[in-house]
Amino acid sequence: MKTEMNVLLHIKKTEVGEDGLCPLMGRISVKGKSDSAAQFGCKIRIDPKLWNATSQRCTGKSRIAVRTNRKIESLLLLLRARFNELYDFGDKFTALDVKNAFQGIAAAQTTLLGLYREHNEEYALRVGVNRAVSTYYQYCNTYRLLSEFINAKYKVSDVAVKSLDCSFIEAFDYHLRVNEKQKPVTILGHINRLKSITYNAIYKGILSVHPFKDFSPEKPEKKQLYLTEEELSKLMNTTFDTPNRNFTRDMFVFSAMTGFCYCDMRNLTESDVKKDKDGNLWIESNRQKTGTPEHVMLLDIAVKIMEKYKGMASGGKLFPILLNVSINQHLKKMAKQCGIERNLTFHMSRHSFATLALSHGVSIESISGMLGHTNITTTQIYAQITKQKIGEEMREFERGLMNTDEFSKRIKKGYDIYLQLLDTARRMKEDKFPIEQIIYYTGLSREEVLAS
Repeated sequence: MKTEMNVLLHIKKTEVGEDGLCPLMGRISVKGKSDSAAQFGCKIRIDPKLWNATSQRCTGKSRIAVRTNRKIESLLLLLRARFNELYDFGDKFTALDVKNAFQGIAAAQTTLLGLYREHNEEYALRVGVNRAVSTYYQYCNTYRLLSEFINAKYKVSDVAVKSLDCSFIEAFDYHLRVNEKQKPVTILGHINRLKSITYNAIYKGILSVHPFKDFSPEKPEKKQLYLTEEELSKLMNTTFDTPNRNFTRDMFVFSAMTGFCYCDMRNLTESDVKKDKDGNLWIESNRQKTGTPEHVMLLDIAVKIMEKYKGMASGGKLFPILLNVSINQHLKKMAKQCGIERNLTFHMSRHSFATLALSHGVSIESISGMLGHTNITTTQIYAQITKQKIGEEMREFERGLMNTDEFSKRIKKGYDIYLQLLDTARRMKEDKFPIEQIIYYTGLSREEVLAS
């Protein structure tokens, strides 16, 4: 049903002023998906003798009647303009929204981009405290794409938050996929950032139902983000043709042995290295991204790498680490030289650490603490269960199961009884017993009796 607005005007005869005039009142009704109505004062006073309830105007051509009718026309035109603006945002609004817009209550109809800008302004204040500047730039990029999409799709500069629904999100997803030609993993990032904005709208009471509840984004194909032990061994044992690539290899291996991400490795200082009472070296620091503590005991390989570059970085830093862009460019060429048929990035070293540690019996709780995660669910993304790990645990399970004496005895006893039944069936067949009778006495199946 098409959304329509009707305005009914009437004078309030119960409130006659000393001048003999009555206040003009209005009643807005919006019919469509949900009928609604709202009363409002027009701020116009009418002579009851001139008022025509049928035409909703003053009768006659006196100067007072003409001037009053002009005010009424201006009022109705303004109401219609506010209604049209709301309708351009979508048809999910009420008569109260029209009234609030007419009376200048801006907060009554919160817009999506307005809410997004508010979020970004608040997020910018948290950069450097508990938020990363790179994530802030990602939110800004999604805002830009969302603004371009709204302008191209709906021919308006903004839309009401209340107009958000599954079709809007699907259209934005389509726009990113077809018009922007973005890959699924990039699209999922934009969709998730938009999703976080709508959560803010729910927390603020602007939305009562999450528009994403019926939307299922296309999940990107999962890629293996960790290196196998064989691949890591190839990388460790290869000598590369430039000092920078050998240095990149060392940094990658150090990260794969400790779990530190790129930005945290850049922040590491010599003061972060601690020695415990047993003489073991530890790195104790806080994650740049979340501020949560990381405690990692250094393996011999990591210690040797640390000693190799000791004193080479300025400002007390542990390593003179290269820019992340340069490191990833080197890793792509290094992968080809090592025969690793995948596109390597530095962050894969962190995934490799978690996965290899899990494969070698380190508990996921310990891995979570070393990675500085506040939630084990996040750790599960990094620590992937490998086929090797599954195979080892199943073999261990089998050994534990079959070494149970009582269980082994039961299996042997059951098999001996089965052989006795087969022998009985064979002898009964030789004595010409009917097949049905043999089945009845032995409990074997027809196929087993025939095969005996």
